[in-house]
Amino acid sequence: MVQSISASSFHTLFSTSLSSDSHLSPLHVFHHNRTQTITSSTIKYCQAPKSHSQLTEIESKAVKGNDTKRKNEFALENLTTWLLKQEQAGHIDAELTIVLSSISLACKQIASLLQRSSIFNLTGGHGTINIQGEDQKKLDVISNELFCNCLRSSGRTGIIASEEEDVPVAVEETYSGNYIVVFDPIDGSANIDIALTTGSIFGIYGPDKQCLFDIEDDSMLDQARQKCVVSVCQPGSYLLAAGYCLYSSSVVLTFSIGRGVFSFTLDPSYGEFV
Repeated sequence: MVQSISASSFHTLFSTSLSSDSHLSPLHVFHHNRTQTITSSTIKYCQAPKSHSQLTEIESKAVKGNDTKRKNEFALENLTTWLLKQEQAGHIDAELTIVLSSISLACKQIASLLQRSSIFNLTGGHGTINIQGEDQKKLDVISNELFCNCLRSSGRTGIIASEEEDVPVAVEETYSGNYIVVFDPIDGSANIDIALTTGSIFGIYGPDKQCLFDIEDDSMLDQARQKCVVSVCQPGSYLLAAGYCLYSSSVVLTFSIGRGVFSFTLDPSYGEFV
């Protein structure tokens, strides 16, 4: 009797658990169905493994992309490269490129002198007065010579007008070009002795037909030069390029060629404006 009851009870419980899910909680049923769905979708959308050549191509593209990103982050464009790109784009000509490069060279030399002015006794007055009635400093005279020499040696300037000169200077025929450059080699030179900010200011005018003369009679040369002097006094709207170089905790060259304003900082590690 006991055995038959136990057997029938066991058979009843076992058959009930197999034929019905009523003993499972709703949460248990949800997880059970979800597991089946994820498994089937995973099997359905599983792709065949890529070949070795495809994997190699993907890896090479990823490496190239990372290299390009690094170059964009750390690449520096110097002033010379920038000027050449502007020339290639037709924004400036080769002559103006050389003039701007010669000005940047003068700024580098002046910056070097300013940094060592106290060491080499370049502070203090020179004992002369410029055309503006201002007392000239030693570096006013020296930087003016540096600026003039750089512009002359470029071979692209015909007239040079400096604040430190009484009259504009005509470049010798051997080095003469067409561009007219006006500048102040060191503006704020009174700050040199106390190591405060100074700067160079410059402007570039295009060739003037009055300066392009070809006269065999030497007696008329003075009159032609007078016309060239007059051509220096042009309105600012005629400028092809203008800017300044700031000498402070860093040396910053800022200028415009009529298409926005651009700024370059002198990197002392390799002596280039970047």
